[in-house]
Amino acid sequence: MLLLANPVRDYAWGAADGLARLLGTEPTGGPEAELWVGAHPGSPSRLPDGRPLGQEVEADPQAVLGPAVVERYGPRLPFLLKILAIGGPLSIQLHPSPEQARAGWDREEEAGIPLDAPTRTYRDPYAKPEVLVALEPTWVLTGFRTGAAAAAALGALDDPAVAALADRVRAEPDARLALEALLAATGEAAGALADAAARAGGVAPAVEGSDDRPGPAPADPGSAADPVAAWTRRLAAAFPGDPTALAPCVLELRRLEPGEGVFLPAGVPHAYLEGAGVELMAASDNVVRGGLTPKHVDRAELARLLAPAGTGVALLPGDGEEGGAVAYRPPVPEIALRRVDLDGDPVPAPVAGPGPALVLATEGEVTVSAGAEAVTLGAGRAVLVPAAQRDGCRLAGRGTAWWATVGSDPSAS
Repeated sequence: MLLLANPVRDYAWGAADGLARLLGTEPTGGPEAELWVGAHPGSPSRLPDGRPLGQEVEADPQAVLGPAVVERYGPRLPFLLKILAIGGPLSIQLHPSPEQARAGWDREEEAGIPLDAPTRTYRDPYAKPEVLVALEPTWVLTGFRTGAAAAAALGALDDPAVAALADRVRAEPDARLALEALLAATGEAAGALADAAARAGGVAPAVEGSDDRPGPAPADPGSAADPVAAWTRRLAAAFPGDPTALAPCVLELRRLEPGEGVFLPAGVPHAYLEGAGVELMAASDNVVRGGLTPKHVDRAELARLLAPAGTGVALLPGDGEEGGAVAYRPPVPEIALRRVDLDGDPVPAPVAGPGPALVLATEGEVTVSAGAEAVTLGAGRAVLVPAAQRDGCRLAGRGTAWWATVGSDPSAS
């Protein structure tokens, strides 16, 4: 088995000392957004000798990954496990399908855009289906409201700047036309929509050409009588002048309770707002952003990649399995996630798809054993169990382990 040291990403939206609070690790004093567990070259986990995990995979992919995974995904670890500490809103974004990711990668490679260029959209040629399971109450925007629901939410703002937007989507199956209008808005139209978002919380909008900004947002929009208006106001305060602050009116606003999960398929717009969770995705860093961020946005590309009407998120409450595991099974073959809560007695590792497993502890201590080998993990530590050692693997201790693999049918088309 391969014991892993895992990097922390300090994106600005991360909670201050957020991972330290979740895991009991040493605080850094700054934003701690994501813990990455995997072999993605952007921030790979490292072995005890300092080598990136990807080198071990490349040295013997058949032993580490197993024949079925190598055949479908090639000689690379095809999934990436994370812990997120969400202190502020992430961008409105979506992820491309496999075909869109390959085409976008090829297009930007041919254009000669450097991989680390801030204007680069496609960082690799892979899709990024993902699952988020809440570790604490977590607010998310996921997928479109129906047209009628979006019209009602926009109408509740009682603002003439959004009246035409509400009328435009009222009879539509979903609110994509409203989102497309927010993405396309420029000049005075964009300013009017952004001002409407600021007024949602009863706050005067920023004055053009001045340093005035809307007042502070509620500390907890979820405690407000109208969380849609409260989150709209909070986004407007954080991103003045951005019309996509109206996103809570056109995208579904959900509060995930601990243990509840959500699956985001390709082409579905979303934004994580606040909370914490375990995230499993295909090993990609492809994010097409449309707003609510100082990073590069590609609004036209996001609008072009929107999934067909009727494509929605899948809520994953978690299904109990024999041995005490709770399974989160998204409807794609690339990823599958299990949570195992241990009370001291050893249990067989979850039955899951073939290939290797990443095992991450988030509470207490977890011992992973395979044959005569055993590794004990504290919170925030992880181990990769190679495909060749999966049979007979057991978990013990008192704590919580997350078991990440490919799905049950990696050879499916």
